[in-house]
Amino acid sequence: MDYDADGDLDILSGSYTGEVYYFERTDEGEFIQGRYLLDSDGAPLKTNTSITPEAFDMDADGDLDLIIGTRMEGVFIYENVGTRSQPSWSKDGRVVKTVDGNRVRGSNAHFADWDGDGLRDLVLGSEDGGVIWHRNIGANDSPKYTQKEALVRIKSIDERFEDRSEDDGPNGLGARTKVFVTDWNGDGKNDLLVGDVAWLRRDLAPLTPEQKAEKAALTPAYEAASKKIDEAYEERNSYVGKEGGIPKEVQAKIDAATSAIAPLSRKMASFETSESVTHGWVWLFLQEDSTSAVGPATLPRYGAAASRGPVALEGTSVRSEGDHHVINIELAMTLDAGWHVYAEVPEGKGYPKTTPTVVLPVGAEMVSDWKTIGTAIPDDANPGTSWFLDRVSFSCKVRLPSSANTDLDLQVEYQVCTEDMCMPPMTLELELPCAPGNS
Repeated sequence: MDYDADGDLDILSGSYTGEVYYFERTDEGEFIQGRYLLDSDGAPLKTNTSITPEAFDMDADGDLDLIIGTRMEGVFIYENVGTRSQPSWSKDGRVVKTVDGNRVRGSNAHFADWDGDGLRDLVLGSEDGGVIWHRNIGANDSPKYTQKEALVRIKSIDERFEDRSEDDGPNGLGARTKVFVTDWNGDGKNDLLVGDVAWLRRDLAPLTPEQKAEKAALTPAYEAASKKIDEAYEERNSYVGKEGGIPKEVQAKIDAATSAIAPLSRKMASFETSESVTHGWVWLFLQEDSTSAVGPATLPRYGAAASRGPVALEGTSVRSEGDHHVINIELAMTLDAGWHVYAEVPEGKGYPKTTPTVVLPVGAEMVSDWKTIGTAIPDDANPGTSWFLDRVSFSCKVRLPSSANTDLDLQVEYQVCTEDMCMPPMTLELELPCAPGNS
C-alpha cells in the first residue's frame, strides 16, 4: 500500500509484541529498515499482541486510517489526525463493536463488499481458524456491523486439536487465520485467500537402550531438583502480599534452584521422542454462487459472549448432523496477558478448579462429559497444581427434547490470578442460543 502518497508501494507490518512497523520504499525500489508508527504524542502506536494492520479511509475524509486485528483482544481503529501524505495517529484506538454492542474479534480485519450491496463489510480471520463476516448495514463512512456469520466454518475442538504427523499433513484450514478477499478466477464473485498456522508432530528416533538407561539414571536428580524449586517457590509465596515483600535470601534460593534444574531440564528434553513443528499454508476458497457461504454447506452455529475483568468467555452451539436433537457446545475462555486460571488444584488448597456447567432444561440430558482443551502449566511452587494461560476451551454434548428450542444457561466457575495477586472466586454466566431442532 502507498502509505505516504508518493506513488510507490510501501509495507505495513504488525508484530507479536503489538507495534506497527512501516517499511518505506525508496526511489530506487528498495525498502528502508522498518520503524515504528507513532501516535500523536510521539509514542509507539500499540494495541495488544499478535496484531495485523490494514490502512483504509474509514471515515471518507481523504486520508488513511488504521484498522488493527489482534489475536484475542478484538479489532481497533486508529484515526489519522494528520494528512494523507503525513499521517499522524490518534493516541487511543477505538474498539469496533456490532450494532448490538458486542466486540468484533478477528486476527486480521479486512474491508470488502462481500454481499454486493455497495457497502464495505468486515471479513476477518480468527484465532480458532475459519473466516468470519460482519455485514455493514450502515454507510461506508459510518458503518454499522451485524453479528458475525461464518464464511468458512471454525472447526470443532476435536478437529482443531487432532494429533497429526507431518506425514498426515493438515486436516484443513488451521488457526490464527488471515484473510484477503479477491476475485481469484475472474468470474465476478468474491473468493478468499486465507493464511493459517498449524502444528504437526514430527517423530524423532526412538531412545536407544543407552539413552533409556541414561534417562533412568538422571531422573532421581531431576526429581530432587524439581522438589527443591517447588519448596523455594512455596516459601516465596508465603511472603506475597505481606509487608516487607519477599526477602532477598528467599529469592536467592529460587535463583539457586533454577540454576540447578536448568541443565537437568535441558538434558531430560533431549530424551523426547517427538516434537511439535510449526507450519503455515495459504488456502484458496472459491465462492460457489453469489449468495452462499464459501465451501461446503454447514449447519448454522449460534454464539454468545460474556466478560468480566481480565476474562472473556465465548460460547457456540451447533446441532449434530446425525441427530439434530444433540447440541454440540463449545466454550472458549480467553485471559488477558499475565493472568491465569486453575486447571488442577489439590483438595483443601482453597483455589477452585476452572469448571464449566450447563443448566439443563426439563427433559434434557448430557450426552458427553465436558472435555477440556488447553495446555496446563505446572505450578512449580505448588505440587499438584497447574493453571491455564491465554486460552482454554471446553466442549460437551447435550440432548434436548424435540420441544426445547430455548437458550441454554452456561456457567464457568474459576479464580483468576497473576503471579502476585488473585481476584475472588467467580462464576461467569452466559445464555447460549440453540438452533431449532427437528421434531
